[in-house]
Amino acid sequence: MKVLSIFLYIITFPFFHAKDIAEYSYQLNDDYLSLKFTIEKAEISNFNFNSDCNIKQMTALCLTKYINGKSYIKINGKTVELKLNNSYTEKDHLVINLSAKVTSNPIKELIVYNSCFYEFNSKFKNRIILNIAKFQKSYLLTKKKDKILLN
Repeated sequence: MKVLSIFLYIITFPFFHAKDIAEYSYQLNDDYLSLKFTIEKAEISNFNFNSDCNIKQMTALCLTKYINGKSYIKINGKTVELKLNNSYTEKDHLVINLSAKVTSNPIKELIVYNSCFYEFNSKFKNRIILNIAKFQKSYLLTKKKDKILLN
């Protein structure tokens, strides 16, 4: 019976994959803030990017530009400008790593705003994972709730 249960779980698990979600994992080490952005590659093809950036040939650069235009993180009232480090594909997901040098110690206030992909899909969700000083928590942002203010 246990073998049958495990077999059924393995077969049905892929059908319960979360759709319409991107993950933004922010981490602060020393004076460097890093962002690991992850999205399913198939999701990108569902979006109609009408811009001057060729999304098919320069996916990581175009998405970095898009993310920086539609989201931000502020530490102690100062916006952090993230720059592309690298990107790669892992299990049908695109991973983009961005970083910036920050000198805001101690961190008293943190604001995260994200309106990415809502213009393509109003039900899209952005999962924000924070590992920044005392702010260590996960949040799910939606079109109606697209901002986090922590102090």
